[in-house]
Amino acid sequence: MKGICLLIEGSITIEMIYSDWEKFWRDQNRILEIFFDFLIVEKGLSQNTIFSYKRDFKLLSMYLFDSNWFEKNISPKRKKNFYESINNTSGKKKLISLRHLNHNILRDFFYQLEKNGFKNTSRARFHSTLKQFYDYELKQKNVVENPIEFIDKPSVKRNLPTILNENDIDSLLHHIRKNPLKSDSIAKQKKMKKIKCLIEILYSTGLRVSELINLKIGDIDLNKRTLVVFGKGGKERNAYFTAKASKAIKEWINCNPDSSEFLFPSHGVSGHITRDSVNKILSEISNELELDNNQLTPHKLRHAFATHMLNKGADIRVIQQLLGHSNISTTEIYTHILDSETVETVLKKHPLGKSLS
Repeated sequence: MKGICLLIEGSITIEMIYSDWEKFWRDQNRILEIFFDFLIVEKGLSQNTIFSYKRDFKLLSMYLFDSNWFEKNISPKRKKNFYESINNTSGKKKLISLRHLNHNILRDFFYQLEKNGFKNTSRARFHSTLKQFYDYELKQKNVVENPIEFIDKPSVKRNLPTILNENDIDSLLHHIRKNPLKSDSIAKQKKMKKIKCLIEILYSTGLRVSELINLKIGDIDLNKRTLVVFGKGGKERNAYFTAKASKAIKEWINCNPDSSEFLFPSHGVSGHITRDSVNKILSEISNELELDNNQLTPHKLRHAFATHMLNKGADIRVIQQLLGHSNISTTEIYTHILDSETVETVLKKHPLGKSLS
């Protein structure tokens, strides 16, 4: 990414102008590097989240400066007329630092996003990214105001998660718990144990896929049936697994004498399996059970864990802790997919039931 800039025409204070292009790029990149370091070190955001932030800033940069990139990388439907409003300037064009973008410029950016087919969810993410950035810059006294505060965040309707019912889970667990045949190759037997271990953990703990693939053997206590999880923002919590999951973990570790510290090792750069590997495994199981490929995913097993726990009368605050949700409102979405009788039971049993209803 070269940097963030704006091509405009008109009267601008001299301190906003960069005549040296190379210095301009260096300065803008440095501004963003410091911000990203803050997000990683102070906020504890994951590399995946940082990647999303960088992608958002890159798109903003392309909107503000490099229409050629946009032409190559954005679909025809979205890019149609996208640059008309910013490429029709004439006269001497000048560069403005990211720190000097005002709410009018950013409002036009959001208008162009909406005009060219970007959904509310995408525009809301852009809004959150820029708000984080300008909040940080304001705190550092690098700007005098947060321009995003003058722009309404697009509303996003939260869709209810698709849930695997208990019969679906029973069929899944019965399928993966089948003993390997003696005629099966060693490689196939090992793969079956890996699949069983992976799915037993996902359903019995409700882990996120990122938490699963980063699990280390040293974080697992088979005697207490607990494991240490490092969730979003590097927050540490304990998760608890069933006796069946404990057995599956033991079997997998015993047949996998790899010296790796990770429970699910890989020869890749990260040292552990990837999200895509997990999704591929679940897709194969979906095919074997004649399910829709999209029906079985790590997140749907996480949804199933939470919903089935609530169905059995578990305290919603306990579910919040087990899932690693920082806000109870995120957990409450699961109450919307329970039947009315179960919801009433859950809310009545909770000491703060009135505030949750």
